[in-house]
Amino acid sequence: MKKVAALSGLFALSVLFHPQPSEGCIAIPVRPDDSQLEIALPEQRAFLYRQGDTEHMILSVQYNGATEEFAWVIPTETAAKVDVQSGAPFHELWKATKLRPQQVVRASQGEGAGVRAPAGAAVEVIERKTAGPYDIAVLKASSGGGLYKWLKDNGFGLNQNTRNALDDYVRKNWYFVAARIRSDKTSSSREALQNGTIAPIHIAYKAKKLSYPLRVTQGNPGTSEIELFVVTEEPPQHAGLNATTFRLTPSGQGEFKIDGPPNRMYTSGKFPTLSKLIPKGGTLTKYKGRMGTAQRQRDLIFDSEVTMKKQGDWTVPEM
Repeated sequence: MKKVAALSGLFALSVLFHPQPSEGCIAIPVRPDDSQLEIALPEQRAFLYRQGDTEHMILSVQYNGATEEFAWVIPTETAAKVDVQSGAPFHELWKATKLRPQQVVRASQGEGAGVRAPAGAAVEVIERKTAGPYDIAVLKASSGGGLYKWLKDNGFGLNQNTRNALDDYVRKNWYFVAARIRSDKTSSSREALQNGTIAPIHIAYKAKKLSYPLRVTQGNPGTSEIELFVVTEEPPQHAGLNATTFRLTPSGQGEFKIDGPPNRMYTSGKFPTLSKLIPKGGTLTKYKGRMGTAQRQRDLIFDSEVTMKKQGDWTVPEM
């Protein structure tokens, strides 16, 4: 049986002041109860931004384990558009936020169209497609039991902790993105998956708040290195994560001027991928740290509906 991975990243934050679950999220790799395979998630990396009322989540995750054993289940507030992200978004994000050595960063002290299932079925398959190395399904579940059965019947497995977390999303009437490595791509994708260079997944969906579904990752034991890049005009702080903020201002075709800490490595540069994703630039905050199971009990929220209104409606670029 393919072992599921509930993919999760961290982008949000007013969790300190808003303890309720976030309004749009994801999942991370877990080890099912009957699995003897050790699945490790040494790093989590994601880029989160929004355009109008659409949340964009670009995921790049590194796993240790057999390629054919990995899959992801990602909760989203509404039906998502999913594809492989072209270009080099994370390389450009690292460049834009690179600091000269020995910088001390202050940590916060705060806290293809698929075939639809028959009407009335516990799980409705909104879309089933292949994109790059991935086999992707967008699902709508009316019951937790029905979702678990569909995942099991289609090669996914969930441990009890992750099941409990997903139940919350089912009760809120959310959708789910299930993704796994295509069976004909497991060999060629193995090295890329293990070293973190596999093509990122771009998920876009309507959401009330810019958020990241951290809670769904609690089924994965141990700690993970977290690296999140979030575009929001009022970046929140979060206990356990160092935050460094930069301002990207368009300065030419495919170029940004960079304002930020005095020891930033670059003050400007060419960013062809980012200039397509966030053509107006914005306030970019890099969150970095280590998080254990105990710290992944609630989703993270990065902005409010008030903050989103300030950003205005942007044209959604092609993925």
